[in-house]
Amino acid sequence: MNRPVGYLLNHPEGLSGESGLYYNYILGSNGIFIEAESSLVTARIPVADCEVRGLAPVETKITLTYGSIPQRFFDLALDAFLSEPDKEQYVAVIGSNGYHFYVPVQEKNCNSVVYEVGEAVVLDLHSHGQMRASFSGQDDKDETGSKGR
Repeated sequence: MNRPVGYLLNHPEGLSGESGLYYNYILGSNGIFIEAESSLVTARIPVADCEVRGLAPVETKITLTYGSIPQRFFDLALDAFLSEPDKEQYVAVIGSNGYHFYVPVQEKNCNSVVYEVGEAVVLDLHSHGQMRASFSGQDDKDETGSKGR
C-alpha cells in the first residue's frame, strides 16, 4: 500500500520502513528529517532535533538535478533588476534539459509585480524596486508553494 507520507528509521544497517508517495519522515540518532524528491531537486532537511540511541545519524542533503545554478543567471537577474530600478520585477531559473533564464510577461510598478508562474521553476527572484529589502506577507505566501497569480 502506497501512502502519501512515509515513515523511515535510519538504522546503522540502513533505512527501514515504508516510503511515501510524496515525502518521507526519517528518524535518525540526531533527529527527525523530512525528505522529498522531484524531477528538479532532492532535499532532506531537519525538522526536529533530538537524540535517539541505536539509530544512525541522518545528513542534510540538497541536490539539484542539473547541478549548481551558474553565476551567470544571478548576473542576468541583477542586470534585469537594474534596467528598471524603480519597479519591482520578477525573474526565474527553470530546469528543463538544463537551466534556462525565464522572464515572464509581468505587470510591474513601484510596490508590486504580478506575473505568470513558469513551469519547472528551480529558483525565483524578485526585486523590491526603491523599497528596502524585506520579507512581505506576499513573499511568505509565495514560499508556501501556492503561487497562482
